Amino acid sequence: MKSQTNVKKEQSSVPPVFIVNIVLRLRRFLLRFADSIVPAYLAVYDHFMGAAHTSLMHSAARLRIADLLKDGPLTAKELAKITESNEDVLDRMMLVLVSINVFKRLPNGKYANNKVSKGLLTGTIGSIRGFTEFFGMAPVLRSWEELPNTLKDGKTSFDRVHGESVWEWMSKDQTALSNFVEGMSSMTEVVAPSIAANYPFHEVKKVCDVGGGVGIVLTAVLRKHPHLQGILYDSKTMLKEASTHLNEWGVADRVELVPGSFFDEVPSGADTYIIKTVLHNWNDECAKKILFNCRKAMQPGHRLLVADFLHSEEAISTLVPFMDFAGMMIYSGREREPEYLARLFKEPGFKLNRTFELPGRQAVFEAIAI
Repeated sequence: MKSQTNVKKEQSSVPPVFIVNIVLRLRRFLLRFADSIVPAYLAVYDHFMGAAHTSLMHSAARLRIADLLKDGPLTAKELAKITESNEDVLDRMMLVLVSINVFKRLPNGKYANNKVSKGLLTGTIGSIRGFTEFFGMAPVLRSWEELPNTLKDGKTSFDRVHGESVWEWMSKDQTALSNFVEGMSSMTEVVAPSIAANYPFHEVKKVCDVGGGVGIVLTAVLRKHPHLQGILYDSKTMLKEASTHLNEWGVADRVELVPGSFFDEVPSGADTYIIKTVLHNWNDECAKKILFNCRKAMQPGHRLLVADFLHSEEAISTLVPFMDFAGMMIYSGREREPEYLARLFKEPGFKLNRTFELPGRQAVFEAIAI
């Protein structure tokens, strides 16, 4: 039997890209219009309290307040008892979150979820509870204190502060790793059906998902296109979890599990390779190494599908610019415009061909092995 999350996922639909973009543009316009009519200091105040927003959201995610309110409203006293928190401080925290439209306060004084706070519900489509907790963890927040130095030398802040990469830190901190994986999985669940629906997979026969985690994207693609066979390539630890996911969705018999690291090699045998939100986590040198290993596994004419954020000067959403800057500060990564990707593809032996825009300012960039 599929989990409740999987049932919801199966029922989800793929929204048209143009409608999502219209909504994002309208939201940007309304926010800018609101800032234009209030006194400047009010708009500036909202922005410079961003660090407080991050910490407040982190605490709400860590305490799983949205989950506690899922079955109905609760008072601050009830929330404080369940979370073992100070009632006065928690009540004041909730009032601040209500003021920025995260949660709502009812006339009887109880707190309840609203549309925004539902994005913090554990295990639901579109939730980023994991990322909300991850980006508010102390080691991550300390990276932002190094911004003045990063502005001078361009070096990754996290590495300078902690003497190790964020990946090395996560390998030793299970909470950080779990939050990061939860966040990535939740965002992938949102976009996976769009990847399966928007790319012409009827043109190919076998797909390899490189660094594919538990196989969320590969599962969506195989279920949408029954003629396909798949390879899931990731670490041994991740593939153990993948087996359960693939069996739940009935595609395990069409998937070959191959353990390994994309920094060492990539398995051959497919005519199409997918890299979903991998390259954006790495600087150009590391990204090229991944691309070179993909190219070694491929024949001329084979396809590489890079599913990543669609970066451009027209920022109709804050998501991509912030992802780009956070990537630089924490991972040494960056979001790349199509023209930038075309240049990055050239040396490893690829040519950028088609671009398929997806909802949520993401895209599939198709590169052909030459």
